[in-house]
Amino acid sequence: METKPITSHNLLVYLHSELVQLPKSFRDHVCRECGWSNATFYRKAKGTYPLTNAERDKIISVGDKLLKNISNVNNRFKTR
Repeated sequence: METKPITSHNLLVYLHSELVQLPKSFRDHVCRECGWSNATFYRKAKGTYPLTNAERDKIISVGDKLLKNISNVNNRFKTR
């Protein structure tokens, strides 16, 4: 299988699509890790219900993981 060379257009499209998906990925991962429904996620996001320390830790962990994935994508393109 032949691979296409990375062009600035491909990089832009790829990185843009990764960043556009970030909010949905964040929500889905937080819901899975905390055992929440989407409705609970949005109620918690409004500040209607307080977060426990365990939920805070999970949310920070999910955010770190997703940001590291974006950073890895950037680093992969930097080395080419």
